[in-house]
Amino acid sequence: MKRRMMVACVAVLAAAACSDQQGGVAGPTGADEASPWVRPPQIDGAMRDGGVLVLRGGAGPNARVVLRAPDTAAVATTADGAGRFELRLPPLSGDVRFTPEVQVGEDAAVSPETLVVIQGGAGPVALIAAGQPTVRLDGSEGLDAVDSDGATLMASGRTNGAAPSVNINGADMAPTAIGRGRWRAVIGQSGPATITVNGKSFDYPGMGAAGGFVVERAGAGWRITWPVDPAGRQTTWLPD
Repeated sequence: MKRRMMVACVAVLAAAACSDQQGGVAGPTGADEASPWVRPPQIDGAMRDGGVLVLRGGAGPNARVVLRAPDTAAVATTADGAGRFELRLPPLSGDVRFTPEVQVGEDAAVSPETLVVIQGGAGPVALIAAGQPTVRLDGSEGLDAVDSDGATLMASGRTNGAAPSVNINGADMAPTAIGRGRWRAVIGQSGPATITVNGKSFDYPGMGAAGGFVVERAGAGWRITWPVDPAGRQTTWLPD
């Protein structure tokens, strides 16, 4: 479904703009279609408990929730009878990306979102997904993230219920509610931009260079760049 939407809208992030009436971001739905018996986990919160990063979220009742990462031992827990779970990550070094999934026997449902923990949790913690606005787990009200595929720019963040005032490069935007208490604003342009949310300005530095999965400092924030099928790439910028 996502691929058909991307073709119809031409650009990856334009597909997200076309789905405004759907009213949501990447989450359990995509994997539910692949596995009708098991839904993947949805991480909805992160907090630091001393030197430990604690993740909270929802899954099926009593589901086995697993986070897998390259070159890092898997972390697992079991959701309670209401489907709520809490995962305490071990001490991490550098930038780590986890794939959340749920296991029930030999069946599994893998989330379309990737959990990125920057600088072992000292930096931002976010959920990224192709063509979708990034979910900033350590964010606050205002601008959480800027996503771009080189043709479309998407700003997103949290709201206390009232629609924020958003301006991108001098153009007033009409934010759209997208669930999880969040909003997004999409504009058909790319490159560096000045984004103002409720009177506070942010200087988006533009996309990162082509290549593999890259996490780097960029301007007053962190930039994640990664490949997107079939031959594209997406950049997420997370302001400080």
